[in-house]
Amino acid sequence: MSAEPDTAKSPPGKAISLPAWLDGSGPSADVIVSTRIRIARNLNGHCFPFHASASERTVVYEKVTAALRKQRRFRSYGAINFSGLGILDQRILVEKRIASPDLLQAVGDRGVVFDPARPVTIMVNEQDHLRLQCLDSGCRPLEAWAAVDALDEQLGRELDIAYNDTKGFLTSSPFNSGTGLGVSYLMHLPGLVLTRAADAVLQGASQMGVSARSFFGDHSAVVGSFFQLSNQAGIGANENDFLQGTRRTIEEVLGCEKEARVRILSEAKLELTDKIFRAWGILQQARTLSVAEFLNLTSALRLGIDCGLFNGFSVVDLNRATLLIMPAHLQKRIGRELDERECSVARAELVRDLLVEKKKRGSGKRFGPQS
Repeated sequence: MSAEPDTAKSPPGKAISLPAWLDGSGPSADVIVSTRIRIARNLNGHCFPFHASASERTVVYEKVTAALRKQRRFRSYGAINFSGLGILDQRILVEKRIASPDLLQAVGDRGVVFDPARPVTIMVNEQDHLRLQCLDSGCRPLEAWAAVDALDEQLGRELDIAYNDTKGFLTSSPFNSGTGLGVSYLMHLPGLVLTRAADAVLQGASQMGVSARSFFGDHSAVVGSFFQLSNQAGIGANENDFLQGTRRTIEEVLGCEKEARVRILSEAKLELTDKIFRAWGILQQARTLSVAEFLNLTSALRLGIDCGLFNGFSVVDLNRATLLIMPAHLQKRIGRELDERECSVARAELVRDLLVEKKKRGSGKRFGPQS
């Protein structure tokens, strides 16, 4: 079982393979960009990865990949050991959300087992020995849970998973103990941001056990009106209770966002169209762009597309551009390391090229914001 990361250089206009979570499909995908179900598991008789010796991490890595090789459904999957992978290629896998940032900080044998065309990935020797993840587009918690649960059952027959009758699944963090379940939704909430209702709605979600983080899944500043909403604990209930409880809260947030968009279109359509037009103009002409600037500007275009105020390209085109302008992807395309200023210049040039190429290949529709 081996694989190479999908990091080959390609011209700006050439289509690249997108991770499943960026394909723009699935229920309520105009607001819920993606759904992630993740469970943490550890092997009996081995220290947690951060406390394990190099030799013990190697043993765990080999046990897990050997167990996966026995699963017929994973014949198309490949394993990438981060210990033999360059840092740029590691970061590309993180930007695609195939791997987590924690894998960058870990040492020794650790990595991911994945098929680029499928939403299920397995991380080995991250915070825990195993992180089984399904990350798919739209609102798909039940489908994602079914995929992860089936894999968990299969691996449980091959591996001696650490479990306690009282405490449940044993994990490196108390947050994950019990079910070991993490449920998160990446949501685009420009309606709530523009109507200044985001803080109140997200505070209400927090009181229901759902916390909000940024686009990058951390506590950095919010960009592009993206919020990652996740369950706050994995202990005290069973998996179905967590899934249903989190989903109810997400549906309430979804409803609030839909109402906010209707209100904006009714009361401030001209102002919204102006915002879209200005964002479009800056993206065409900018000579430097940070990631945050790009996400903030394309958030307006994304809302315009969803509300029928903007055409010329699709949300999937925006998703593709979003991936390509990330630092590791950008440097891979250029073929060398870039400092922050060089990245900003190259990012602006790439965005202009992508937009121009898309316009040249236009389908005959009038390009730009619509009245």
